[in-house]
Amino acid sequence: MDTGTIAFILVMGFALVITGGLTFLVVKRKEYGLISGFSSRPEEEKRILMENGYVKAVERLLFLIFLLFAGVFIMGLLPVPYGLEISLAVFLLVVLGGAVRVQMYEVPGKRKRNLWLTSILGLLVITGLGVLTYFSMMENEVTVTETHLEISGMYGLEWKLGDIDQVTVEEELPEVILKSNGFAAAGQLKGRFRLEKPYGPARLFIHDQNEGPFLYVQKGEEDLWLSRERREEIAGLYEQLNTGK
Repeated sequence: MDTGTIAFILVMGFALVITGGLTFLVVKRKEYGLISGFSSRPEEEKRILMENGYVKAVERLLFLIFLLFAGVFIMGLLPVPYGLEISLAVFLLVVLGGAVRVQMYEVPGKRKRNLWLTSILGLLVITGLGVLTYFSMMENEVTVTETHLEISGMYGLEWKLGDIDQVTVEEELPEVILKSNGFAAAGQLKGRFRLEKPYGPARLFIHDQNEGPFLYVQKGEEDLWLSRERREEIAGLYEQLNTGK
């Protein structure tokens, strides 16, 4: 089992235990004080919420969230293409949709306002994530000039050719240990990651982490790994960089 999988199991497993514990306390033990904002409401509002079915709606949503989260955890461990990404998308949509639906059981004086606020917030979250995913999955433009290696777009960089120490073409990408600041979905890796030794921290612009070739560029203590949708581009970039050094 690789380090990335172990980290995934530890982090997601801990989150799943917390989610399961909260669900158990609210659904089975009826600890409604754990519902956000419920304990601070006036007693009359609590009574109305109980009668309207607000608490039951929260219970159902929490139980569904726990089941879907368990599904995300399982899909993250199975070799199912796009399984983790799809399960995460379903999880997000259900959480946001469920949060909107819960507001339908609010007290009449707050129902309309909360319904609008939750709906707008959910729409903004979905739109923001959609835009971010779209731009993250766009292939960065790579340009080699007489003096620089330039990668445009998200997480882009600009390196002087004279500072580059080594350029090679590799058939396999080293094992990815950790994502520091980047994007990882559907086999694409973009941004700052930590790789297995002896490589350590690196910038990745990978179209498909399971399909080479990969261009490896070393500059001092900085590493760059790059792959392209059109595989023949790697050979061209390799020649350009070695000629420009």
